[in-house]
Amino acid sequence: MMPVLKGLVASADAAIQARLLCPRGAATYLGLGSRWAIYRLISTGQLPAIKLAGKLRIDRADMDALVETMKERNSENGSVPRRPVAAQVPARLAPLDRPRSRQCRVTAPVTAAEADT
Repeated sequence: MMPVLKGLVASADAAIQARLLCPRGAATYLGLGSRWAIYRLISTGQLPAIKLAGKLRIDRADMDALVETMKERNSENGSVPRRPVAAQVPARLAPLDRPRSRQCRVTAPVTAAEADT
């Protein structure tokens, strides 16, 4: 391939990659831990996404708009939003306070006396 055409192909590939990202690429772009964070943003309607050829794709411009929206929202509030902290663990999720008086043994102990017989 000629050097001029090679440069055009490379710039066309870069333009395609710059426009739409998969959920994992979107998570990396936004600095999030996993693609599941992207799925949550999409399911809550904060981040628009499209299905293209059966694949979920996120537009980079939409991610930039989300970042700007969050910046404006945080500057209005004056701080970074924090998740509310539960006062205590709900009773149905708290560990049971049962005494461990009886323990079931899965295997029987092997002693030297038993091994000789």
